[in-house]
Amino acid sequence: MGAGGVPNRTIEIIEGRNGDLPVRGAKPNSRYDLYVNGQKIKSRWYDRNGKAIRNRDFTHQDAHRNHNFPHDHNWRWINNKAIRIADNLEPDYERFN
Repeated sequence: MGAGGVPNRTIEIIEGRNGDLPVRGAKPNSRYDLYVNGQKIKSRWYDRNGKAIRNRDFTHQDAHRNHNFPHDHNWRWINNKAIRIADNLEPDYERFN
């Protein structure tokens, strides 16, 4: 199941440098996975409108060594602007797999 219990219609695999995934314009109810040099860095889930709703970080810079990996982040949309919530969440493997 994808975002909010909706079956994933597609999983897009993005290979590239450690950039970012789009926050809007994705295929509805999809997940995009970012790989860098063959290593999965991040997954992002999208709602029925193609807007980001959840991230899962598998690795990133952690100079203070205060992150557990993997961890999730929610997205909020305010006035049609995407805001990634900074709080680290335990991965929700039931709703976001």
